[in-house]
Amino acid sequence: MPGSKSDLKSLRATKYTSSTRTAGSLERLRRSAYHTGLRALDVWDRVRGKEHPLLPPRRYRRFIGNGDFLEVGRRITAYLRDELGMGPGHDVLDAGCGAGRVAVPLTDVLTEGSYLGFDIVPHAIDWCSRTITPRHPNFRFAHVDIRQEIYNPEGTLSAVDFRFPAPDAAFDIAALIGLISHLRPAEMENYLAESARVLRPGGQCLTTAYLVDDAVAANIARGATAFTFTHDHGDYHVHSEEEPTYAIAYRLDYLLSVAERHGLRMRRDPHPGTWGVSTRRPASMDLLVLERV
Repeated sequence: MPGSKSDLKSLRATKYTSSTRTAGSLERLRRSAYHTGLRALDVWDRVRGKEHPLLPPRRYRRFIGNGDFLEVGRRITAYLRDELGMGPGHDVLDAGCGAGRVAVPLTDVLTEGSYLGFDIVPHAIDWCSRTITPRHPNFRFAHVDIRQEIYNPEGTLSAVDFRFPAPDAAFDIAALIGLISHLRPAEMENYLAESARVLRPGGQCLTTAYLVDDAVAANIARGATAFTFTHDHGDYHVHSEEEPTYAIAYRLDYLLSVAERHGLRMRRDPHPGTWGVSTRRPASMDLLVLERV
């Protein structure tokens, strides 16, 4: 299991709010108590007038990660706009969209184009479809039943050969936010290949990842990173051998070589996060932009 108390708490919260798998009576009781607490916080937000009309309930957004849900989404949207040149008429694919963290702020930008988000957590997709799509019909959401040890352990599809629910060359931008770090190498390669397939020539893929170069590898070895990726598999590191998909860090040169095999090349040097240079938390991931050639 993840080593620190913070990691263990985060993993439990993820399992309680993403998966509906069967569990023992004690686990069901813990999940029920956790959801009751989140519902109480939602009520308190409404009482204080802090509820955003497109902000999903906490039980639907807690599994997505730490940080302010809306603010993180706004920062990603700003990066897409300012660095990738995203405009009102672009078509955007959001792989692993969760409960709409990126979709919500994108509704203010993509007024003429289109958005397609998909995720493996059914209740998150259901909420987005019921809440966002009626207000913004150019925003569509799809549930995909991909098997994933933490988020969807009883899924029926494999990420290794899964085909994105989109036609060839249909998008200007593909976003893989908080996704690569949960994919094993063969799964990661398929997702990059699928991103290349659905992108138009010149289209761009934005991904967040834990990227390892020689300097970061040295920091990992001496315990000077926010996550203890001490299990070295050569081309990648895992945070936990028991829960390997909890967090995976990839060597940058390896990830780029995989991308290039499928017609994606690095457009600019990665924008470094804080995770690889400091033990301080919360820590940000690296940003990598790939271009479809």
